[in-house]
Amino acid sequence: AKAEAEKKAAEELAAHKAAFEKSKAASTEQAMEVDQPDEAPPAAEPAAAPAPAPAAAAPPKRKSKSDPASVPPLERCAAILATLRKRKDADWFAEPVPADTPGYLEMIKSPMDYGTISAALEAGSYADAEAFAADVRLVASNAVAYSPELDNDCNKAARANLAAFEAAFLKQGLATDGGEAAKAATAAAKPATRKRKSAA
Repeated sequence: AKAEAEKKAAEELAAHKAAFEKSKAASTEQAMEVDQPDEAPPAAEPAAAPAPAPAAAAPPKRKSKSDPASVPPLERCAAILATLRKRKDADWFAEPVPADTPGYLEMIKSPMDYGTISAALEAGSYADAEAFAADVRLVASNAVAYSPELDNDCNKAARANLAAFEAAFLKQGLATDGGEAAKAATAAAKPATRKRKSAA
């Protein structure tokens, strides 16, 4: 009976020891799982790009050069004259006609030229745009009166300059005739065409 009791006690001890070893192994595995996790922690998400700043309100638009009303009339006149003086055919009218030009002063009672008009603009001598326009038209009419032949170079230049002036004067909002002068000057500037003789 004593031997059986000892045997039983030995078996219980072995079983207890086996259970202890099993428990110890299980706790070691748990510790290893804690030390070496199966999955790496998720990478931190990149910071979102900052939202673009709202567009600044556009400054109020200035009146463009295409809006003639934004410029005083006589300043527009000065711009027109500057454009005329740059023309290749404006040399005829750049300065006063020389006093010794045969018969000129006898025929032309009110000489006028672009240089004189420019000086008058700078001096503030014109009351308004119409007074300026009258002098520019006088330049052309004097030239045509002194050189009436349509194929004369000065005559052709005078008609071309007048047409350019009237078109610019209208475009700048200075004309008061609805564009009639511009139409007439454009028509007058066209080269004369000879009528063909009809066949007999």
